[in-house]
Amino acid sequence: MRSYGLVAGIIQVPPSGHPIIQLSDANTAGGYPKIGTVIEADLWRLAQARLNSFIRFEEVTYGAAVAAMTPINDYLTQIRRTAILYRSH
Repeated sequence: MRSYGLVAGIIQVPPSGHPIIQLSDANTAGGYPKIGTVIEADLWRLAQARLNSFIRFEEVTYGAAVAAMTPINDYLTQIRRTAILYRSH
């Protein structure tokens, strides 16, 4: 199998059959089959999951994945505005 670049959230399945989800500390290329990707809005939840915890995957459309980022982007915008207020004093 050819090796392709990896992005955070990509789900690979090695010969053992136990899926591997690559996060920000992942290698930059991989040759295992890829079966899906965790959407960006859920990466923080995945990073907080305990070892050996049960994770359920749900198929979503591209539009739903983009829309799921709206609350996160709104929250980050609010934090940036608050930080600007503190810097100006």
